[in-house]
Amino acid sequence: MFAFLPSIPGVDDVRALAGRVDTARHHGVPSGCVLELSLRTLPPETTGLDPLSIITGGGRGITLRDAVAAIHRAADDPRVAGLIARVQLDASPAAAVQELREAIAAFSAVKPSLAWAETYPGTLSYYLASAFGEVWMQPSGTVGLIGFASNATFLRGALDKAGIEAEFIAKGEYKSAANLFTEGGFTDSHREAVTRMLESLQGQVWQAIAGSRNIDSGGLDALADRAPLLRDDAVAAGLVDRIGFRDEAHARMAELVGVEDYSPESSDSEGKPPRLNLVRYAGASRPWPMPPVPSIPGRKPKPTLAVVTLEGPIVNGRGGRQFLPIGNSSAGGDTIAAALREAAADDSVSAIVLRVESPGGSVTASETIWREVTRARERGKPVVVSMGSVAASGGYYVAMNADAIVANPATITGSIGVITGKLVIRDLKERYGVASDAVRTNANADAWSMDTPFTPEQRAHREAEADLFYTDFVERVAQGRNMTTDAVDAVARGRIWTGADALERGLVDELGGLRTAVRRAKVLAGLDEDTDVRIVSFPTSSLLSIVRPRESSQPAASLTDAVGALLGRSITGIIEGVEQVLSGTSALWLGESRL
Repeated sequence: MFAFLPSIPGVDDVRALAGRVDTARHHGVPSGCVLELSLRTLPPETTGLDPLSIITGGGRGITLRDAVAAIHRAADDPRVAGLIARVQLDASPAAAVQELREAIAAFSAVKPSLAWAETYPGTLSYYLASAFGEVWMQPSGTVGLIGFASNATFLRGALDKAGIEAEFIAKGEYKSAANLFTEGGFTDSHREAVTRMLESLQGQVWQAIAGSRNIDSGGLDALADRAPLLRDDAVAAGLVDRIGFRDEAHARMAELVGVEDYSPESSDSEGKPPRLNLVRYAGASRPWPMPPVPSIPGRKPKPTLAVVTLEGPIVNGRGGRQFLPIGNSSAGGDTIAAALREAAADDSVSAIVLRVESPGGSVTASETIWREVTRARERGKPVVVSMGSVAASGGYYVAMNADAIVANPATITGSIGVITGKLVIRDLKERYGVASDAVRTNANADAWSMDTPFTPEQRAHREAEADLFYTDFVERVAQGRNMTTDAVDAVARGRIWTGADALERGLVDELGGLRTAVRRAKVLAGLDEDTDVRIVSFPTSSLLSIVRPRESSQPAASLTDAVGALLGRSITGIIEGVEQVLSGTSALWLGESRL
């Protein structure tokens, strides 16, 4: 606009102002921009309420679903010229990487894209990078395309030495959660399930890399056996296009978008299309979630879909973050059930998408959520489940009665089984001179005490309980999935599957991420899959939503709950968090069977 002005004092300021005006005119997205993102870690499923971000002013960051949506939008956005990313992932869930990779591949199919890294530390890091149009690496880097392994810890020997007895009942020979305490290594069934899962995952990754890089998938095993690959081998194998540094990668990106140079640091540089961080782009271009807008006479409002997010182990009560900064979030049965009731009761909501990211948990809490999925369908609201990285055991329980289940090919799903039991520390206490005694009014009043093993009668009751819960689980899967109980039992027994294998066995309906689930929900609601809809997210994570009374029967939080959400839980939460870190599971011995 001001290109004709001579270079005299003051004109540069005018040019800079013109650039800012142009940016504002384009709603914060300047024309010809190159998107950039850093993928040292994968965006999380949700961000929630982060007190540290409030204090530091750091904001919420970007979630996986927002990143995926933004990249898909950018592919169709004429203001966006290209995409460059540092792809140097640490350990990440395969299905989440897969969901992000699908979006990047869709962008790369229509616009220039480039991945660069100092080094590609693992198989999934390179797998994600291979979706870009060009792959770059620094001279000293390596391509860690080493394949997949599953390393399990077993505490049986250590517990025996410590004087701790593990008493667990698992319904399903593949149900392996308690093996941590009861075994000294992989059982045959445990090894079989894990081996098949890794084979399925490797097949998916090898096929995707071969397709993106136009190489023979059959040769990837030989490369993996030699990995990590140094630069010359990586280039010769066709895995890396160029060896170079960050500045050289940016210069190449400018070339790919058809300019001599672009500004990687500023949007005010003359004649240079700016770099724009994906987080900023997502915020500037996000069409949802949006608050309700007043109806305009004569204008039909957009259809509304509700997305209910279930993240973390499934627990009784409200759930939420245990403590900060290292606590994990849990999915409370009361909270998720209330969110489903609220969405089902909202006449403006056309369909519900239940996003599940959970390894399972409480039987009763899972059953509570399952019931609300069923009731939502009875009210005429289609329910589609979108499975994230893991939707196993209780995570599958809550999904099984939906109208449709969508999983990523690498989603860990299934594990249809039950586990119950406890750890007994009587011998450990005696070893250190700690005495225990009990007074009880009835025979089973202290059945869950860690001081004594189950009596034969109590163990028989635990067995009967596990049998009942497993039977209910299988029958409800059969009903929800329109299968026979024998067919369900054949793929159940506590076994985990990848999403791809689960599809072949009738446990899911379609492969894909949240976008696929949303499209399916539109169709089930009688809409065209390309219809523009408003998305409303449940449950919300603002401080107000934590303390305000709910219209549903979800109890309002107390002041203690609100403070706990901001500052973390008490020492009890810390102890529970340490237990999770040490054991890899939570509360298996605290008085309830687990899915």
